[in-house]
Order: sequence, then C-alpha cells, then structure tokens
Amino acid sequence: MKKIGIAVTDPDDWTGVALCNSVTRLGMQPVVFSFSGATSEIISGKIYADKIELTALDAIIVRDMGPAEHNGAALRFDILCQLKDSGVAVINPPDAIARAANKYVSSCLFHKNGIPTPETVVTGDLDAALRALSSFGRAVVKPVFGYKGIGVECVKDDAMGKSKLRMLLEKNGMLYMQEFIRNPGRDIRAFVVDGEVKGSIYRIAPSGSWKNNLSQGGRAQVCVLTREQETIALKAAKVTGTVYAGVDIIEGDRDYVLEINGTPSGKGIFEACGVDVTRNIAEYVMNMV
Repeated sequence: MKKIGIAVTDPDDWTGVALCNSVTRLGMQPVVFSFSGATSEIISGKIYADKIELTALDAIIVRDMGPAEHNGAALRFDILCQLKDSGVAVINPPDAIARAANKYVSSCLFHKNGIPTPETVVTGDLDAALRALSSFGRAVVKPVFGYKGIGVECVKDDAMGKSKLRMLLEKNGMLYMQEFIRNPGRDIRAFVVDGEVKGSIYRIAPSGSWKNNLSQGGRAQVCVLTREQETIALKAAKVTGTVYAGVDIIEGDRDYVLEINGTPSGKGIFEACGVDVTRNIAEYVMNMV
C-alpha cells in the first residue's frame, strides 16, 4: 500500500482531514505529520518528523509548512527539497511553493507572462514608496511572505497614510505595495488542480471591512467564472508550477490576478460549491506514484 504523507500543522484542519479521507478512499495510506518536528540525519540521509521516516514515504502532500521564524522556515524548505531529491514525490513541488509564497516573485512572473495584475511597487526606499502612493491614490500594502490576510493594510494618499507607510517600512525594512482596485466588495478564489479549475467562489468582505479573506470574516458564495477569469487563473497556476493552487482574482475595470496560494484551504470551496478538491489532489498523487 502506498504511503502518502500529509504535512499539516493543525490535526483538525479541514483540508488536512479531507486529504486523509480522500487518500484513504483511493486505497492509499495517509501518514499525517508536521514539519515543526522535522529532523534530518545528514550522514544517513534519513529525514524524520514525529518519529515518522519521511524518506520512506511514496509521496507528500504539503497542506502547510507551519509557522516559523526565518531560519526555521528556510530549514523546512531545504528539507522539503532534500525529500524531493531523494525520490519522494512532493505536491506542490518545493520550487512552486516558493514561487507562490513570495508575492514579489509571483508578481514578476505574472507580469512577464502577460497575466494582468495591479500596478505593484516593491521598495525599501521611503521616497519611492511615497511616490507610488501618490500615483496609486490608495494602496494595499502586504507582507511579501504572508497568508490569511494577516498584516495587510490599506493606505490612502493622505497624512495618515504616509505616516502608516513610514511605520510599516521601519517595521519590515521594505514595502510591497499594490494599487487598490475599486471592486464590488468581493474577490474571487479559483481552485486549480492539475490544469483545471475545480471550483470557484466569491469571497465577500464582512460589513465595514475591505478584506475578503474567509479567515478575516469574509463569506463564500458560488462563483461561475468568465472565460477570461478561468484563463488567467489557469495561466497563473501554470507559470508558478503549482499542481494545486488558490488563485485570487479581483474585478475592476478588468480582471486582475492579485496573488496565488500554493497551500490553499479547500474548505470554502466545499462549503459553497459542494466540491471536495482534495479528491482531485489525491487522484493526481495516485497517478504519479
């Protein structure tokens, strides 16, 4: 029986549990572990987590890498690369996870490949940041490495906004700024698996908020993508190399890809659309091991 690792921090995580169920239904054995306790024995070449020998697994589905400071995050990623090099199939591949997780890198890829994305400036210089804010009128400032809408700020080109920019620059050492796109109070999450959109939802901001993330109180509603929206979602997943991904799209004067998530939750898609994307992910893994 094929052993499929499920890397997840919270054992009660909806997507992690659903992945285990989907793997089991396909006649494979799920092995749940967390990268927080990963150990690499360099001489033997063996890698463990929670006393589970990861190098003995047939494949690993990465639901999340877990929170960590810089050194810890880098080590977990390096271990993931080592696992791939040792012959363990890793989904998503480490390089794809890295591209999706780094908003600067993914934004550059989108622009290079003709995928519409909001005007974006990344800088460590306050004057450059203030010029960008003046040009945008209103900007969304995000952590380059971030998730669930944590640490995302919306600033206007006024005294309060300029003060906020200074504070964020002093705190983080650099700024990732996107032009704020006027929208209907929602964005779109398209869930892509193996080159197909398996489900899509509107994420609607709660009253009094501009953040649409479900983890920030947003609610999910079924969305039927236009042909253009489907095209750019599939292209965003392709250029980042992700097997499965959550692509976030905003509706403005045209459709823009905001960012891509290489370790997305499938809960919102399931609750709104009744589609369990973990089945598609498990089927992909079954066909490759």
